Amino acid sequence: MTDEELGWIVIILLGVAVLLIYYAYIGTIRKVLVSIGFTPGEAGTMIVVTFLLGSITIPLFPYNGWWIGICVGGALIPLWICARLLRSGRASLVESTIGIIIVAFVTYFVTRAEEGVGIVADVPLAFAPAIAAGLYSMSTFWLNMDKAAPLAYVSGVVGTIVGADIFRLEEVLAFDPPSDGVSVLSIGGANIFDMVYMTGIIAVVIAMVVIRAKKREEMYGFGLVVAEHRRGAEGLPYAKDTEPSPTLYPQKRKDQ
Repeated sequence: MTDEELGWIVIILLGVAVLLIYYAYIGTIRKVLVSIGFTPGEAGTMIVVTFLLGSITIPLFPYNGWWIGICVGGALIPLWICARLLRSGRASLVESTIGIIIVAFVTYFVTRAEEGVGIVADVPLAFAPAIAAGLYSMSTFWLNMDKAAPLAYVSGVVGTIVGADIFRLEEVLAFDPPSDGVSVLSIGGANIFDMVYMTGIIAVVIAMVVIRAKKREEMYGFGLVVAEHRRGAEGLPYAKDTEPSPTLYPQKRKDQ
């Protein structure tokens, strides 16, 4: 096998691996949307709309040579989902506000503004907002996935926008805009791979994994005790070599 053939094989394998990861990520998004209260049909529709319109950035207002905009897929659709969760009552306004504040401060401290790039975060620290949102939702609604998942999503999405795009906006606008073309600062500009979008997804996944693992552990533990009891394991009330008790018959008292 020549070096050229080996190189093509490596490229093909890497391409297949990327496609599999991408497919798994899309499947995870669908599961998250269903877990926070949407039907499979609604989840699929939102994913399709995100693919078709997700890269579009809607200009909001100009400032000092910049145009501030919002990306449809990376921020507008997640914000619409948060608004729907709050309006339907699946996420409480008070609890969501607390979660947003927590995640916003975590996001602010793990991000920074870089000229010519925008707002960035190093890869290990970029997961901190999602972890904070997931842990907060689990501590608020322990073992209740129906309430923890929507809270994790709202806290993660809105908290990231507040902590990164709002708190850091002044720093980014202080940079000189590029001289060529239109300078646009897009909130959620990386679409489904933006920190805003991914934080909401990862936060719910963290809550799902931990809560389901805890429920499984409790169920497994109880089931194990029952199974050992039936087998008559040592240390339980009925040992394995205990014989059945003999049949007892009532006896008449002597004074009867």
